[in-house]
Amino acid sequence: MTSPAHFRTPALLTVLFLLLPMLAVLLQASPSSSTTAARASLTVSPRDYIGGQRLVFEGNIGRTGKRTLRLQLNLGREGDPWQTIDRFRPRTRANGDFRFGYRAPAMFGKYMRVVSKGGLATPSWKFYATSQDLVVWADAGGDLNEVVAGDYFDIRVDTTPTREELKRRTDVPPPALPGRTLTLQRRIEPAGPFGYVSQWQTLRTTTTDGRGAAKFAGLTVPTPGTVVYRVRQEDWTENGDRVGWYPSFPTYVRVLSPAGADNVAEATPGTEPAVARTAVPESSARAAVGSKTAAERFEWRPSLWGFAWGYGESLTTRPADGAARQGWWLDAATGTGRAAKHNGGLQLDSQRQNDDDDQYDNSYGTTAATMRDNPMRTGRWEVRLRTKSTERDDADARVRVELVPDRASDYACGARNITIAEVLPHESSVLIGARNSAGKEWTRTVPNIRTKDVSAAFAVEVGKKHITWFREGRPIGTVQNPAAVPEVPMTLRLSLVGPEDREMDRTQAIFDWMRGYPLGEGRQVKSGNALKPGTHGFGC
Repeated sequence: MTSPAHFRTPALLTVLFLLLPMLAVLLQASPSSSTTAARASLTVSPRDYIGGQRLVFEGNIGRTGKRTLRLQLNLGREGDPWQTIDRFRPRTRANGDFRFGYRAPAMFGKYMRVVSKGGLATPSWKFYATSQDLVVWADAGGDLNEVVAGDYFDIRVDTTPTREELKRRTDVPPPALPGRTLTLQRRIEPAGPFGYVSQWQTLRTTTTDGRGAAKFAGLTVPTPGTVVYRVRQEDWTENGDRVGWYPSFPTYVRVLSPAGADNVAEATPGTEPAVARTAVPESSARAAVGSKTAAERFEWRPSLWGFAWGYGESLTTRPADGAARQGWWLDAATGTGRAAKHNGGLQLDSQRQNDDDDQYDNSYGTTAATMRDNPMRTGRWEVRLRTKSTERDDADARVRVELVPDRASDYACGARNITIAEVLPHESSVLIGARNSAGKEWTRTVPNIRTKDVSAAFAVEVGKKHITWFREGRPIGTVQNPAAVPEVPMTLRLSLVGPEDREMDRTQAIFDWMRGYPLGEGRQVKSGNALKPGTHGFGC
């Protein structure tokens, strides 16, 4: 007798043969199948870059099929959400691979990832940009930054300074950009009020070599005294990069008489011997992630303009967003300070401070950045500010955020200014106030507000008959008097204010963003502590 198994085997083989195509389809659809995309991945190159350079993002989204991708940014603080970068939508290949270029963020310790519909996301990539900077010095074959009247000397430039050259800087050296244009400028006395006209006279240009170095040869100064130079690295747009121009700190050059006597009659910034400095530890404190701005709390909209400083912007880059994307910043300095973009913000810095023993490590004068070409007669202005000071031996520079008349002819030597916030880094209060051209003023000192290593948003609302001040979205002062409201278009000015003839502690003011809103939309606020009326002595 034939075994039953003898008859079942062909039938079983037939069934299996029929099921094989279905099984292949199921395996192809399974996430674990070898024919699907690889595990989601992301790599970014090159590793060394500055904000605004083109980076290459490549990897796999983790699933097959041609898909639209989005790039997301996270600021890296606890509780920060992922923010989608608008108007940028690369696509994958059929196997899920992608490769695209995008400009490098300038901020330290931020994250990016690539996402797609269906909850697909790559691992995040942490970014830490190096920073643009440059070191400038005069070389006549003797002491640096000392030359003889009538003799030839060179201005030398290094655009890739190292950590040994710039003490306490972990964000250098930046990569060299061979062939980048450099502009040599000399400081002159501008015509008109401070901060309204450029004070830097262009002398000549050159380009960097393969190491990022350059020199301006054969310069002369005819008479003894002190001259102040700076060098600008100009806009760089090669190979898909979008890197804005960047200035050096002012370089003070002492010009001696031909006989060798020092004819500089009085001390000038950067020339007197440095005193021993006391370093102050830096705090890592920051604003709470959940804090609200005045614009959010009172529904100010639409944003007319917003400067965000997240990538390769310069002071003359137009606003990153807003309905009226116009305006730029004019920098000015009477002393040793510099206004420049740094680490995702606009930074005012009163001195270089490479080394406590550096002969030129002094801090004098006023440094400012004034917004041009986007004024408002009424409206709202808001900025996010924090201050830093790594010394504690002398007085701080005053950090001042204010509205000033947009036209130089209306400035009246400060008689119409509105102080949004004035602080000293080592103190815990903020001064707010307004003045008018009739000699009246309204002021208030608000206690228990720190800005040293702590980020806070300060704002002002200028209505037709009132002015209200805010800190972190809360009103801190109001004037309900039409006489306090300026009768001319106003614009933002950010400044470090210090004496011309007395040493200050090194002071820094970092502005993460600045935004402007019209008066018409959102709630107008007329509550808050009343400011004290008085008189002032400003005016020309």
